[in-house]
Amino acid sequence: MSKVQLTFTSEETNILASKAAQLGYSVTKYVKLLVGREVLHELEKYPTYQLSKKATIKIDKAHKDHLKGKTILLKSTSDLDK
Repeated sequence: MSKVQLTFTSEETNILASKAAQLGYSVTKYVKLLVGREVLHELEKYPTYQLSKKATIKIDKAHKDHLKGKTILLKSTSDLDK
């Protein structure tokens, strides 16, 4: 997580405070909302792919095995040889 510090003019702050108040938000939460919307908009540009039926079956089996305790947590790639 990163921390960002922004400086706004008094006019910008007044506008942001007014819009934030309409939604019941603080200026900070409203700015986070605006940034979040922009990030979501950018993420929607990434392509998505449909998994094949075979891959879906393998994932479902792996998930069931994990729930049954048949999996182990790897701490490094050298654990793959065990």
